[in-house]
Amino acid sequence: MFTIAAPTVGGLSVVSIVAGKIIPEVTYTLPFAHLNLRRNPFGEFSVEEWTRLADVEVEEFDEFLREPGSALQFVGEKGYGKTTHLLAIRSRFADAAYVHIPEGERAEIPDGNPQLIDEAQRLTRQQKRRAFHSNVPLVLGTHRDFNRELARAGRRVRTIAVGDRMNSTLLSRILNSRIEWVRRDEGPVPGVRHRTAARLLERFGPDVRRIQYELYLVFQDMKDGIRDV
Repeated sequence: MFTIAAPTVGGLSVVSIVAGKIIPEVTYTLPFAHLNLRRNPFGEFSVEEWTRLADVEVEEFDEFLREPGSALQFVGEKGYGKTTHLLAIRSRFADAAYVHIPEGERAEIPDGNPQLIDEAQRLTRQQKRRAFHSNVPLVLGTHRDFNRELARAGRRVRTIAVGDRMNSTLLSRILNSRIEWVRRDEGPVPGVRHRTAARLLERFGPDVRRIQYELYLVFQDMKDGIRDV
């Protein structure tokens, strides 16, 4: 007798072969195969995937960020899209350097042009002085508005309130692009209706991370097959 794993539609079957006869033992179903997806579209994504899926308009900042002494800050609460904007900008500049400062930790600030600092409110006093008084173009993702300090350091400042850039049409597009990204095969996949996006935006505001968590739970429990939500 020997055992093999045989592919089936949406999973694998473990079978034993005894005296030339195939005896099924157990079938393992691939998660989310019944939704034609490879995984939950609202789970964790890599930085590379995050960058590829960024649906933000940042071309307007290209010329500004080529000027020495420029400073661009994206201000907003957690989940509003600050990181998405910074990663999208990084992808447009070959010499850019990006760093995210974790909560309760310190991080080395790499050299780059422009220099992108995520969670800039966590900069140490010394790091802030060095970065703000430099002439290298600077991009900040921050909960705190540094406009006055940047201006005092001689910077030309543009401030973007990231929450103001979100609307139900954009949100619907962002959510459905994540679903398409984890598509398993051709054919239908679930979708997020525009009215659902509008309802979620009204309930949670522009906190896209919180909205994605809400949909993560919905998709985890979607046992009844492909349908729009």
